Amino acid sequence: MVLRLLGLKQEKTYGKLDGEYLANGDPNPDFDINDIDPDFHRRLGDGSFQLNDEPVTYNDGSRMVQGARPGAIKPSGSTAGKCDLTRIGHFLRAFFDQYKCTTGTAVEGVTYYTHEFYGREDQYLTSFHGWATFDIFQKHIKGLLLESLKLEVSDDYMNQNEEWIYMDEESDEIDQAEYDIIEVENDIPLMFYDITIQLDDEDINNPARVYTSFSFEGKNNFNQDGTVGLGSRRPQRQAAAQGREITVSLNSYLDPSSLELIRGAEYGEKTITTPSQCKILKVPLRVIVQACENQNERLEMFFPKCTVNVEYSASESDEIETTFNLTALGTGTAELLDNSTVKTDCYCRLVNTVPEITYEIEEVATEP
Repeated sequence: MVLRLLGLKQEKTYGKLDGEYLANGDPNPDFDINDIDPDFHRRLGDGSFQLNDEPVTYNDGSRMVQGARPGAIKPSGSTAGKCDLTRIGHFLRAFFDQYKCTTGTAVEGVTYYTHEFYGREDQYLTSFHGWATFDIFQKHIKGLLLESLKLEVSDDYMNQNEEWIYMDEESDEIDQAEYDIIEVENDIPLMFYDITIQLDDEDINNPARVYTSFSFEGKNNFNQDGTVGLGSRRPQRQAAAQGREITVSLNSYLDPSSLELIRGAEYGEKTITTPSQCKILKVPLRVIVQACENQNERLEMFFPKCTVNVEYSASESDEIETTFNLTALGTGTAELLDNSTVKTDCYCRLVNTVPEITYEIEEVATEP
């Protein structure tokens, strides 16, 4: 039986679940990690978590290795799978430093929640506890931080890839026949026809361009080297996020509807035919994701201000493919549900059936 899953639950503080420690900082004797479930499980197309603790060898005065000692532990992981509108909220929560949740109205007896995610300047991001299963054993991943998030789609399913760093881990054997998989009801893996691209005002008012692929990549650039110091080979503190990088790539084919955008990307303005002296094109981008089977769930990714770089080349008589590479700037503004305005590089509004993402655990098993 193949059992390869990733489960996530937000931690109360870095490396610690709700109820795991007492108020004075001592371990809670009534806490049992086996009584805690993740918010969901996601089946993995690819997955790996490694301590990266390679031995440090030495061979002073010899051609042969004379000895070795344990090296620093700087754990990292990578996961990948299909993207859906139910689970993606936890990954957006891990990537961005700002989060709000609002309960919406019920539709045919189902309550929908609106989640808002956006980036600001916080360096210490939300950490998660991870459950990673590998057929016959399970790893508990502590202090899981999302290093990068990537979404890609062309003419098939939307794939989601993550890179992680974390604090520590422990493992135990599992019984596949009795393992409790936390399923998501009515989850819909997203396809290319569920994605709508609106690049600058032209796409919003006159959607004439056809985009053949979309790629989003966000990086938090954690300083993991600064987490291990004298006195321990394990991470001793939470890694700080450094400069956030958000890039988007869109593929299209050369046609009259894209000529102005190409000219603007190359020359700085859409209305000129020669390079500008000092201007650079900045445009907004909206990516709207809505599975056709359930129109009540929706993800809108809004990038208020992006620079645009364009790439294209001719090859014999082949149709000319055009690639627009965008970099999100943090000087644009987005409006939240409460009508307040924030300055950010990216704002995401997600509507689904998942309640507020929180560290709270309703009940922790206690000793009789």
